[in-house]
Amino acid sequence: MASISFAEILVALVAIAVVVSMLLFYRSLREADTWSLTDALSEDVVLTKTDDQGNPVDASGNALLAGTPPLTVTVMKASSSRFIAMIGTVAILMLYVGFGLACLYRFTNLGVIPDMSQGSNFFYSGIVLFAPYLINKFSSVFSIFKP
Repeated sequence: MASISFAEILVALVAIAVVVSMLLFYRSLREADTWSLTDALSEDVVLTKTDDQGNPVDASGNALLAGTPPLTVTVMKASSSRFIAMIGTVAILMLYVGFGLACLYRFTNLGVIPDMSQGSNFFYSGIVLFAPYLINKFSSVFSIFKP
């Protein structure tokens, strides 16, 4: 049976430290009274108040008269683009930690820092996971032109 090398011990310690720190973050967020993941993944949406038939109403709840602006209400709604961005962030974080541990192992075992120029292209392609969120934010810039 081969003995455990310094490189393996170091990589295991770093991996354990990452897992423990993530669990501590999770626990502190679960115990927080003023923070909610649901709120963090939601965004303000302006909706038009309507009656039972779906017709817009004014501030008093009556049908609109000509030239009267409808009542709008701002509510928090779940955002798919923010959820996708969060999942992408976690996935990229896991890959980043995984590649980092592999590089650390190679450095401590062989004394060589690997060439990560090809790996950087892989991480750049991960930015695609944030495309829905970026497009949503970019489209909101043009909302000022809506009639």
